Amino acid sequence: MIGNLYDHKFETPFNDPELPNWADGYLDKFCDLFWDNTWKEGDEATASLEIDMLADRYAYIKEGMALRAFQIYKLYKDLGYKTFKEYCLKGLKKSVYYVKRVIKAAQISWSLMLSGFTELPDNVSQAQKLASSASQVSEEVDETVSCWQEVLGRAKQESKPITATYIETTIIGETIPLLATAKLPRDIWDKLKAQAKRQEVKPEKLLEEIVGNYLGQEQDSDPETETVAEPESKKSKKVLMLKTPEIKAWEKDLQDLVQEKYNNEAHSDIITDSSAIPEIFQSDGGVPPGS
Repeated sequence: MIGNLYDHKFETPFNDPELPNWADGYLDKFCDLFWDNTWKEGDEATASLEIDMLADRYAYIKEGMALRAFQIYKLYKDLGYKTFKEYCLKGLKKSVYYVKRVIKAAQISWSLMLSGFTELPDNVSQAQKLASSASQVSEEVDETVSCWQEVLGRAKQESKPITATYIETTIIGETIPLLATAKLPRDIWDKLKAQAKRQEVKPEKLLEEIVGNYLGQEQDSDPETETVAEPESKKSKKVLMLKTPEIKAWEKDLQDLVQEKYNNEAHSDIITDSSAIPEIFQSDGGVPPGS
């Protein structure tokens, strides 16, 4: 039952706890709900509680407004910070990028509110996704309002919850990520990075070139060429590899391609120790983008 002191699962503050100076409202809310049971006062009390929940649901709007005020009026200087960036990093423990996202999200949802909407994006991610998707509909006209109306209407019709992904799909349709990931052993990735550095390119670009060359060779090969039976020793090695759960066939091919590229490039400059080259994929570390 709602209001049962032993059902709410929130720790009861019997000993006048020391809370942060901004948390008094939380203590008041706990006492109202679970100690004084103000919800028992009738429909008006319940309606007031719901209003409070909605206000808290969109709290990022007030946060964004306050952050913008700190930024343009340089209020952070009153707190001893020299720059807005310093205030974000040291005072808020947040990146400037994230803070600016909150400000932008607040501006978007505030505009929607002024346009008459009573239901808004639930969080910063949803507001940002709405803005970015609407900008793809038209670069000349702001379609945010009409796009949000479309999202609300479709979600109601389909009885689906609104998420950032749902917003994007509704406005611009299904999208396929332009980039995918693959896994390489750490030592292979380190060699790839070293080779890329010597060529003054990014590791991802070098990897793309290696795989592209390999796929190009496959397309140029004759599909009707007869295959030669493999020696028994090679077959046994392949069986061993298939029994290794950590590796997939395409990942082994990718490893071999990178190693071949590294060996070809290194042959003219240095002598590699072939005994140091692992025969079987053992690491499951991902390829870190841009590292």
